[in-house]
Amino acid sequence: MRNCTIPASVLATVLVVCMLMLLVVLSVISLWYIELALRYQSEQRERYRAHIESAFVLYALDSTLTERLREDRTYLLYEGDSSSRVQYTSGKWGLYEAVTVKVRNGTRGTRIFGKRREGEYGTTLFLPEYGRTLSLAGKTYVKGDARIPRNGIVYTQVRSVFFGGEKVDARNIKQSLEEFPLPEKEYVDGIQKLFSLDGYPLLAGNEYLHRSFTDSLLCFETGEYLSGVDMRGRVILYTPGELFLERDNRLENLIVVARKVEIAAGFQGSLQVFARDSILLEDEVRLSPGSGLWVSGENDRRLIRLGKYCEVNGYIIVSGHDEESEVPSANYFQSKSSRVRGLVYVDGIAEVHGVVSGSLYARSCYYFAPEGFYSGILYDVALLETSLVSYPFWMGKNYERKEVRWVD
Repeated sequence: MRNCTIPASVLATVLVVCMLMLLVVLSVISLWYIELALRYQSEQRERYRAHIESAFVLYALDSTLTERLREDRTYLLYEGDSSSRVQYTSGKWGLYEAVTVKVRNGTRGTRIFGKRREGEYGTTLFLPEYGRTLSLAGKTYVKGDARIPRNGIVYTQVRSVFFGGEKVDARNIKQSLEEFPLPEKEYVDGIQKLFSLDGYPLLAGNEYLHRSFTDSLLCFETGEYLSGVDMRGRVILYTPGELFLERDNRLENLIVVARKVEIAAGFQGSLQVFARDSILLEDEVRLSPGSGLWVSGENDRRLIRLGKYCEVNGYIIVSGHDEESEVPSANYFQSKSSRVRGLVYVDGIAEVHGVVSGSLYARSCYYFAPEGFYSGILYDVALLETSLVSYPFWMGKNYERKEVRWVD
């Protein structure tokens, strides 16, 4: 048998190769563990996101949920799964609710909620009983339930223009009440507190501020003219006098309080405006979901006016006044090219044209023409039933909620 001699250098080479192979194997195992850890973390994040989503769905559908929360305002979504314990924080934001859900790993989400129905009736049109008939003229459409005076509907003409719309389905016509539905006192009281704001710092020009709804409330007093401001979140802007909002402002989810507010043509944003006297929208103003316009009933000349091609996603509310003027004038005017998605509530005289997708409540409807005015009439308006909009917390005790928008 021949003896083989292996050089010593080969042994070193073998050891190096073995070490390299071992390092490669260890690297592969490490990468595998890292991938497992990342996958686990990703699955945990997805699970927590799913818990947040489930918590918001539960909050919207279960009106008794807040009564069943623990003292720390937490709730266990799934029995036996401790990771599904969520914490709720909610508060009024104008005529909506801001709701924050937080899960165990600290992840949180905030959304604005409204109501699924405008009130107890769930109707497209409500006009109180006033002993007259409702006249429909021009291209007028009412798609959905119509609660109107007992004398019913007359299809008529204005000047030489005959009715060119679509007759209301008899199955959708219901008799209204003599009393105009009034808001819940707690909502009105909440708004009145906004008008007592005082002593807050004056807003500097060209301000940039993004305020989370999990942070404390910020209030600023403004001058009569606001331009170049970029703000969003839990912020209230107020002034005791008039306020003009220029189109170059970027305002999201804010509350604005003033005696009179005018919004420049072309403005886009999301805000709730509360005014004592009037709110005027110039042409092509677009207010995205979560917005609202509210005017106090402190005087009989109160007014909300929408210019051409305006769009409001949310609510328009004109509160009632104890003594109306002897000479009728519109408390709400909507042009033929404008659209509102949500609630239009006018405790006064409404001249409504264009489109309302949601619900229209009006104490009386007029059409003011050059030659005079027509009372008890809807002219060139489409009232459309829809389940896609959210309503403000204003009327009735129906508290089934509906998500309006994500904010954080």
